[in-house]
Amino acid sequence: MKPWKVILTDAALADLDAILETTLEEFGTLRLKRYTEQIERTIRELEEAGNLAPLLKHRPDIRPGIATYPLAREGKASPHQFYLRMEKDTHNQSIIILRVLHQRMDPEAHL
Repeated sequence: MKPWKVILTDAALADLDAILETTLEEFGTLRLKRYTEQIERTIRELEEAGNLAPLLKHRPDIRPGIATYPLAREGKASPHQFYLRMEKDTHNQSIIILRVLHQRMDPEAHL
């Protein structure tokens, strides 16, 4: 069992669907495959490292308890980030991915 459980909200799943659809339309199947793999790698990083994930940034300026984690791709920063919250109790450690937003989007308007 992985140390952290990653849960995607319906809104985050809808964001990913839209992002991947746009990626396919604008950049083709190869880029879609690479970006899908990067999303999966990023989720695995969060499952393994949780609150110690290297690129995790706590964002109280947006809202208390919110953090971001970038979707890096091929050594470059991605324009998208996971907006998430972490929950821990005596038995479980969960990362709730609330949204997946482009850097140009106002997170306060979408969270």
